[in-house]
Amino acid sequence: MSVAWVAHVLRNIDWSASVEAMHSLSLMLMTACFIAAGLIYVTRLFRLRCWIERLSNAGLPFKEWIHLYLKSIAFGSVTPARIGDFSRIALLGKTGLNLADRTRIVFHDKMADLLYIPIGICLTSGIAGEKLNIPGGWIFAGGMLSLTVYISVSYLFLRFLGVKPVLFGFAATITGLGLFILSNTFLFRSVGINLTMLDIAAITLSAGIIASLPVSAGGLGVRECSLIYLLGLWGVQPEAAPPVLVLEFILNMIFPVILYICWTLCINIKKRLCW
Repeated sequence: MSVAWVAHVLRNIDWSASVEAMHSLSLMLMTACFIAAGLIYVTRLFRLRCWIERLSNAGLPFKEWIHLYLKSIAFGSVTPARIGDFSRIALLGKTGLNLADRTRIVFHDKMADLLYIPIGICLTSGIAGEKLNIPGGWIFAGGMLSLTVYISVSYLFLRFLGVKPVLFGFAATITGLGLFILSNTFLFRSVGINLTMLDIAAITLSAGIIASLPVSAGGLGVRECSLIYLLGLWGVQPEAAPPVLVLEFILNMIFPVILYICWTLCINIKKRLCW
């Protein structure tokens, strides 16, 4: 239904202008977008590794960490609400941790990226208030309250790890948020949409939250519907929407799968060469 709604909304746009926008795509900016997106996964991998190794003495080779993480994000990209990310519970069996500890760590690792929401609300409160005709100060106050509650609750549940691993997790998450905004800024600029970074943050974070609802595979259709609405709210021409939708689809659903396939191929080729 979500995909059908996207098709319905886009039926009357000038497709020739959209195709022209795709043809004029900046490959340099798009490459920068994918590099920044890849670095987001790096920050999340190091956060998970830090937390797991805080409890486990059976250290895994870094190659094994890369393999299990890329495999899990590939599963996550094609499942509702990215529940495929929880495949890490099984994949981390080699760490020697029992099922309960692995489940607890993976759950908190998954929830860690919810920090994007209160920080995003605070950063974009002025812009969101203007668009929604709500006093920005009230939105900022709500964001700060949410941030305080989030940090307090997170520390309450994660303090068994120790202060330094928890702080490292927060730092990795905030770094990932910066890379998320940067990646989407490169994506928007690559198709000629020259909004500010805060505008792009407001659009993409809102769309990401909506796409996380467990109503479609990988947020397919839901993300596109929300992006179409939000782009229109920011005054972006309808013809610019399809290139953004295509690139966001590739970035969020295809790119993680490609990373895993490429990694697997490289490992297999190396094994054959060693033989």
